Amino acid sequence: MKVCVGTGNVSKVEGVRKGFMKFFGRDIEVEYAPVDSGVPPQPIGLEEIIRGARARAVSVRKIISSCKFSVGVEAGIFRAGNHYVDVQVSIIIDDKGRESIGLSPAFPLPEDFARSLLNKEVEELEILVDNYYGTKNIGEKGGFIKILTQSAVTREDLTELSVVMALVPWINSGIYFQEK
Repeated sequence: MKVCVGTGNVSKVEGVRKGFMKFFGRDIEVEYAPVDSGVPPQPIGLEEIIRGARARAVSVRKIISSCKFSVGVEAGIFRAGNHYVDVQVSIIIDDKGRESIGLSPAFPLPEDFARSLLNKEVEELEILVDNYYGTKNIGEKGGFIKILTQSAVTREDLTELSVVMALVPWINSGIYFQEK
């Protein structure tokens, strides 16, 4: 079964692979291609994050043929009460055009980081984190969450969980995809 992922980010690709393996075993072939999300580098607001994930899932299907599933993963921040949190959103579209969504656990951003992003002082969280911690391409090397949790949770883990949540309709198709 071919799973196509709309990104060049290795952490996201590996998270997608692990999410699909939980239910489909090793009988999957994962291909990926960098595609445009159609949203700013740092999506702000849940709707914008979802729009970016959907655009990635749709675009990768146009680039890689014969996908059983196409997957778009987008990370971004949104306001949750008095906090800004970071979340991974996965959109999965199958070869019949059916779509599902899954979200990862979200974690709070430090107030100064959120303010810098909202004021557009930096283009995206990865740049802010790399500048602050002296890392390079942290978004592909475990993500900010890896630093914050002392490696207990990585971006790959968050992507995997968002994919698992998005796969719920396919592993329970009788109640989600009833023939009309």
